[in-house]
Amino acid sequence: MSDEAPLEGADLRRQLETLREAIRARDDFIVIAAHELRNPMTPILGFTELALGIARKPDTACDPQLTALLERLQQAVQDYTGRATRLLDVSRIEAGNLQLEQKWIDLSNLLLAIAEKYRVAAAHQGCRLDSDIGAGVSAWLDPLAVEEAVENLLSNALKFGAPKPVLLRLRSDRHSAQIDVRDHGIGISSEQQRCIFGRFEQVVAHHRGNGFGVGLWVAGRLVSAMNGQITVSSVPQEGSTFTIELPLSANRSTDD
Repeated sequence: MSDEAPLEGADLRRQLETLREAIRARDDFIVIAAHELRNPMTPILGFTELALGIARKPDTACDPQLTALLERLQQAVQDYTGRATRLLDVSRIEAGNLQLEQKWIDLSNLLLAIAEKYRVAAAHQGCRLDSDIGAGVSAWLDPLAVEEAVENLLSNALKFGAPKPVLLRLRSDRHSAQIDVRDHGIGISSEQQRCIFGRFEQVVAHHRGNGFGVGLWVAGRLVSAMNGQITVSSVPQEGSTFTIELPLSANRSTDD
């Protein structure tokens, strides 16, 4: 028996290293694939937004149907780019390579811009996006991380809350900012609330959308990396409120 133990241990070590190599290869593939999928979309999105800007000018005799089609194209490209970005975030978080670039930002203006961008998406979902953004809120945060976390919440709210209105709200005190995304949709049960911030968890078990099931997980990790927290309050058939609370200053460690 004693002669077999070292062989078994060596076999286990080889198998473990093989598994590690497979995971590294998988993660490398995800990063490369996400870059290859996302990068060509950047100029396409730029040209689409340029064409849409021209079509919307008062002095441009553009068919309203063409403007609507350009808006739908813009939203489709943004959604596609968002999926590729989410894949990159998953690989970075799993590898422990999530790096933030925090700086002083005008959080109020950032959320106003997000709300304006998502009003088109809300219209396509057949609902209204309202905003209640407190003015003059500045904070030491990573703007891209804030943007992606909030957009993930808005995407879910529009998916599960349409056609009823969705609200994006910002409030702050001297120490923290509170961002609420409120919908009046199907809601989330208490049991589901305990697991929705996990990886590959769908917001509602019986709802299978087109996403990867990682949006809330990514949002939670991004918020946590900025020393914040994300919570949910929901009643089935009445709607949900997701709340992001973020510190205003950099007086705490920014380590993930």
